[in-house]
Amino acid sequence: MAISPRNDQTSSSNESASLTNAVGLVLRRIVRLMVGTISFPALVEILKTIYVQEAENKIKRTGSKPTKSALALITGLDTRVVSSVINKDYSITMEPKNICAENALLDMWANDPFFSDQDTHQPLILPIEGRGRTFQGLVLRSIGRNITIKTVLDRLLSSGNIKTISDGTEKVEMLSLFYSPITNDRANMTDIAFIESSRVLSAAIHNMISDIDSRVPQQGRWTYRLSPTRYIEFRQEARLLLQKQIKEGEALLESFEEAQKQPGQLTVGIGWYQWGGHDSDEEGA
Repeated sequence: MAISPRNDQTSSSNESASLTNAVGLVLRRIVRLMVGTISFPALVEILKTIYVQEAENKIKRTGSKPTKSALALITGLDTRVVSSVINKDYSITMEPKNICAENALLDMWANDPFFSDQDTHQPLILPIEGRGRTFQGLVLRSIGRNITIKTVLDRLLSSGNIKTISDGTEKVEMLSLFYSPITNDRANMTDIAFIESSRVLSAAIHNMISDIDSRVPQQGRWTYRLSPTRYIEFRQEARLLLQKQIKEGEALLESFEEAQKQPGQLTVGIGWYQWGGHDSDEEGA
């Protein structure tokens, strides 16, 4: 029987849509944490480096040689970009000024002689508006014309990096060079979120490339038919269940844990979490 090109194309389109939707679901969570913390260009630079490195590892696992041409093909990047990443030895360390626009502005304010006191070399107290040696001029030079002064001013006031002074002319003074858009508590929670997410993905990836006997537990259960009026009740019951299992899991780990840290030991773990009901992007039919 002949295969219909139209049906084959439809099947391929459906598979592509399913893949992009799944990838979008994962990336949306990452972006939700990153927005306002790290700029898109900085995230692209990090992703580019990791993409090339992981492509090299994948080619090596097949026993083939990871040539620049092969890396360019599997990543979709130009060979010159691949060469640039390799020449940096896969380093993803970034200067703070390259992480986000706010850091770029503060770095220029602190280090560009045009915006510094000639005698003390300290950042000048700048008039907010006007041309030249002003906060407006600093925004234009460091970020560009497409961002309003008020937007930048509000962000830096909120983060505690600057304060405004009124002495007949509205001015702004730098208080701290180090920009942090999130609190220490939020930063710690972000670290935990990424670490736990990476562990879940590690289990899933391991199972995808392993035979049945080598696969590890990686399961989820859910319902699309929970009444909103019972969500709090469910969350309380789920917490009690997980707390019980966490204690049992800790006891299991302790029973296998060796007394001292030694070379060659493995890192293993178990994870518990409850998802859904809070900004969930998944809805049932």
